[in-house]
Amino acid sequence: MLGIIFSFSHSFDDTRHKKFALIFTILGIIAGFSVFGVRMYDPRGMNLLLIRFNRWLIIWIAGISLACVIVTLINAVFRKNFLRLVSLFLFSILIFTSLMYLVPPILQFTREFVYFGESGISTNAMLRALGFTLGLFVCLLLTLSAYEVHKSLNTDNQANLFLLASVIIYACEYSASSIAAMQRLKLIRLSDAVFKIMIWRGENPNAFLFAQLALALIMLAFVIYTHLKPTREFPNKALLRKEKARLRDCRRWSWSLCVWGFMAIFIVIVLHYYDTKPPAEVQPEPYDINNGIISIELAKVSDGHLHKFSYVTPNKYDVRFLVVKKPAGSAYGIGLDACDICGIAGYYERGDDEVICRRCDVVMNKNTIGFKGGCNPVPFEYEIRAGKIFIDVKALEAEETRFR
Repeated sequence: MLGIIFSFSHSFDDTRHKKFALIFTILGIIAGFSVFGVRMYDPRGMNLLLIRFNRWLIIWIAGISLACVIVTLINAVFRKNFLRLVSLFLFSILIFTSLMYLVPPILQFTREFVYFGESGISTNAMLRALGFTLGLFVCLLLTLSAYEVHKSLNTDNQANLFLLASVIIYACEYSASSIAAMQRLKLIRLSDAVFKIMIWRGENPNAFLFAQLALALIMLAFVIYTHLKPTREFPNKALLRKEKARLRDCRRWSWSLCVWGFMAIFIVIVLHYYDTKPPAEVQPEPYDINNGIISIELAKVSDGHLHKFSYVTPNKYDVRFLVVKKPAGSAYGIGLDACDICGIAGYYERGDDEVICRRCDVVMNKNTIGFKGGCNPVPFEYEIRAGKIFIDVKALEAEETRFR
């Protein structure tokens, strides 16, 4: 949509109007950096205030985008220069408010390159930074390609049609989001219809993104079809060659938009799936139990990897617990496959030396497993002697309500 609005801005004859959208884009980015800076300066004091501010921004974006749709439709009927200028102003305000809202969460990703317990120069941190950079690069190329493709449309009617369709999709997206924002601001009550809209929006976060990309594919297909060959006569071959070169450039930008559009879909669907896919659940290992005492051979859990066990209590609760040999010395970390912060989400092993919380993705320090506090496996009583770990089942039964 940003690329299409830039194209609309550059269709004006006045140089000042051509730069209008670009100026508001720069101002929106600056405003977004400012909001992010305020959050970082006083995260606790400003958190609730910024949450409320963002909810109002969502409502504001929805309102401006709807106003853009209305003015564009009116301009399509009456075709007045004044209405075109009003449209450009509203589109520029829409860009400004959207970037003020979107830039802070984008910048927040830069604070997540290094996970807790990782080195700042680790391979994973570098890959996250590279992925962030490539993501911005794809967005910029999508914007540039959309700008060039939209600019190549033959008539104002065609250009305005695709501009209107893009803004309608955007208005629908933020109108749906504004329902949740208004409900949380207590501006509307939580009715069945409101609740259904909120649920649908939460379950389909990429629906409007795909709609925008589908519109882009329709636009590029239309440009390719209408720019296959010259449709009029030229007085000389030089002008004919110039026209063929222009048509070829239009088709190339269309294919560029196609490539980066599918790249965005690939990132959102495939890469996001592999990035967020939970690891396969590790099956609990066997152990010996006699007279209510569980015994585990140290030799079976001394390889430094995470080992999971399970005990079903008389009340039918499946209490999971973990054992791992600590890197330093001969001590063992033993605790429940649960913590006081993230509940029973549990833990998994990544690579050879990382234990990760399934819910918050925090990297455990293996030397702290078995200690109280933080996102750590909840400790319980046990005993190590004669080359074995001994656990009284009563210690596990006392924690069974955690695993409801």
